Amino acid sequence: MKKNRLNFWLLAALLCGLSLSVTSCKDDDNNNGNDKKIHGGVSIGAISAKANIEGPIIKEKTTFSLSYRRTYSDLFTRLALAMISARSSDSEDYKVTGGYHFYDLNGKITHKFSDRSHLFASLYMGDDRISARVRFKEEHGANYYDREYMKLGYNWGNIVASLRWNYELTPKLFMNLTGAYTRYRNNIKTGVEFEGKNEYMMYNEEMSMTYKSGIRDIISSADFDYAPSPNHAIRFGTSVTEHIFTPEIMSFYMYDSNFTEGTIDSVIGESKVYATELNAYIEDDWAISNVIKLNAGVHLSGFAVQNTFYPSVQPRLSGRIIITDDLSFKVGYAYMTQYMHLLSNSNISLPTDLWVPVTEHIKPMTSQQVAAGFFYKLKNMFDFSIEGYYKAMNNLLEYKDGASFWSSSTKWENKVAMGRGWAYGVEFLVQKNIGKWTGWIGYTWSKSMRLFDREGMIISNGKPFPAKYDRRHDISIIVMYKPSDKFDISTTWVYNTGNAVTLAIQNYDDYNDVYPYYNDIPYIESRNNYRMPAYHRMDLGINFHKQSMHGVHTWNISVYNLYNRKNPYLIYVGYGERYVDDDGNVYNNSLMKLSLFPIIPSFSYSFKF
Repeated sequence: MKKNRLNFWLLAALLCGLSLSVTSCKDDDNNNGNDKKIHGGVSIGAISAKANIEGPIIKEKTTFSLSYRRTYSDLFTRLALAMISARSSDSEDYKVTGGYHFYDLNGKITHKFSDRSHLFASLYMGDDRISARVRFKEEHGANYYDREYMKLGYNWGNIVASLRWNYELTPKLFMNLTGAYTRYRNNIKTGVEFEGKNEYMMYNEEMSMTYKSGIRDIISSADFDYAPSPNHAIRFGTSVTEHIFTPEIMSFYMYDSNFTEGTIDSVIGESKVYATELNAYIEDDWAISNVIKLNAGVHLSGFAVQNTFYPSVQPRLSGRIIITDDLSFKVGYAYMTQYMHLLSNSNISLPTDLWVPVTEHIKPMTSQQVAAGFFYKLKNMFDFSIEGYYKAMNNLLEYKDGASFWSSSTKWENKVAMGRGWAYGVEFLVQKNIGKWTGWIGYTWSKSMRLFDREGMIISNGKPFPAKYDRRHDISIIVMYKPSDKFDISTTWVYNTGNAVTLAIQNYDDYNDVYPYYNDIPYIESRNNYRMPAYHRMDLGINFHKQSMHGVHTWNISVYNLYNRKNPYLIYVGYGERYVDDDGNVYNNSLMKLSLFPIIPSFSYSFKF
């Protein structure tokens, strides 16, 4: 069943890959709403449908805006799963079911008390859900069969609700008071079930593992904008955030119909971590002259967690010098503190990046960044920019060697090490915003490295290694042509260096004395020692617009991955070239790639009134 289990994880990766591709097109069109009459629109496409409406509740006083989107991409996932099943060497005994969808809802109500006083209430809700079930069976007659079921459930989502009051205290001083609630959750459940019958007995076994993590925040803030003179724009404020972290809850379930002691059902991990974050800031945007502009400020923060308090003073300074009417120079410095860490698996697997909090043992991440660049405008047609940056980071978090998302340590803190890192790069941009032909070309060269050499926290033998998201080259080219209001066409080409991942360069045998067998142990020379192939693709979109007395009709024809680039989603040790040793054992040494999303044409229709 080893090959079947591999196919299951490839299936899971495919579903997650589809979700990432689809959800990347989400938007948050959450405006204040039209205060005079009802407007709205409907869009129906090959992957999702969307509807939005806005208008007055009380004319010129209270308005609303509401939009909803729901995918029906389950149709595409079912087709992809059927293709995987059909290509399997044992397709008659191999069946895959599952699907993916997301929804998101945006709503906003705005009330105008007076020209000086406004109230805004907003809500966002969104969830993504993946489910998969794979059945493998071997039938040997009515009295002898084996069946295996592998299951995956994966869902994650957000809720953001806020209430904001905007008030003009004086003609020079504006105030925003905000109360907000946010919730993020990430749940993964995977399991396997066996059932069968032979000449001696019938049996049923089930094993499953569930992983849950999440963050809930209750936020209150007061922000002020003060303009004492035309040369000064001063912003200051304060906020308090109550965090409730659920960094890691793992539960295990095991059942065996022939196990006399019954069912095993256990939960490990911390249930909740409570923390309070305090923030205060002040900054001054100061136009010293027509040539020089300066922004200076300081951000004070503190984080109270588990009887520990972490204070931080974070200065910020940036400036702009106008050299000529078309050429300017900008420079900036910032010191920053972050009280949440992103934990990333560098192994090729499901997308299991997790947010975990600072604790009494895990210190905040700090960084210092400097950036400088030149900006040039050519005849009010083209904008050119070149900017360089350097960032030094401390107290970064990585999984220790041998630890992972699914390891059985009772605390996530026992799985991680702290180290430092640095990143630097150069960004180029050419942009045209005027005329029938518009678009931009952007290129970034960058490098991001990590070093974990502290005593007891050594990773990769204490030598520098690239970060998971280190990408040496990143290119994007966007070209748009709009000869009239009735027609427009756009094309996009993107290229970036593949992610850095960790692969074993060889395996060695580990003999188990209790149960006499050899177990393959991977040998990993260094962290993120392999670079996935580069990612690139081209997309094309054509829009036809028609104005009628009731609204605007738009027909869209688009092609995703125009030249059918087979971009790798993951690399795995697969069933490519094989060889057999003298004892008849079969070995597989090939690295295989799983490519998602070939060329995909689609059509959509939308109507706005």
